[in-house]
This record gives sequence, structure tokens and C-alpha cells, in this order.
Amino acid sequence: MLSDVGKICLCGIVAPALVALGGCATVQDMAGIPRSGYQPNGTYVVGEEEEKMACRQIKDRLDILSREIKLAPQKAAFEQANRPATLGSALGRVFGEPGDGLQATKDFQRATAESDALNALMIKKQCV
Repeated sequence: MLSDVGKICLCGIVAPALVALGGCATVQDMAGIPRSGYQPNGTYVVGEEEEKMACRQIKDRLDILSREIKLAPQKAAFEQANRPATLGSALGRVFGEPGDGLQATKDFQRATAESDALNALMIKKQCV
């Protein structure tokens, strides 16, 4: 077993290391370093896995995103008609812009960003 001093030393080493590792994404975001996936500014950066996808796979994903985008207004209207699920959603609806506090709006924005990035990838890969 570790002595009390050993435990304190171990905690003094492990805790800061975990904090540092947990903050890596935040540091990347603050520095503006793009990483694959959704970005804080609302855009989407294509990752390595997507770069390796064949044109047909990209097209299939775009079809799914297109359906999500088309259904978003109906989902938003349904969500708006119902009570907010969280306090954050309620505050977003009261104090935010139209559509704030709705998950359907967030999903629409994310789907649009990913769709734009995948369309750019199709052009880059010269998919017809």
C-alpha cells in the first residue's frame, strides 16, 4: 500500500494530467485549430474517415442529410408547440432569436454544415 505521502504525490501528478488532457479540445477551439467534425463557428470539417469514403458513400450520406434538412421545419413546429424539455430550452425560446432553444433548429444547422462540407468533398474528389 502507498503511504499518505505517496498518495498525495500520486494525486498531485495524476489530477493535473487529467485536467490537461481534458482541456485539449478547448485549447484547440480557443486557438482556432480546425479538427474534424462540427466546429464552434457552425461549420463542419471533413475528417480522415470521410476523406476515404467513395463517391457513392458520400452521396448516400448527403441523401440522409437532405431528408433531415427537409423534415427540420416540421420538427421545429412540433417542438415549438410543446413545452420545452429543459430550462435552457425555455430561456432560449424566451430571450433568443426565433428558433433558439429548439433541438430541431440545432439539428438543421448541423445537417446543413455537414452537407456543405460533403458537397465540397464531392467536388474535390470529382464525383459526378
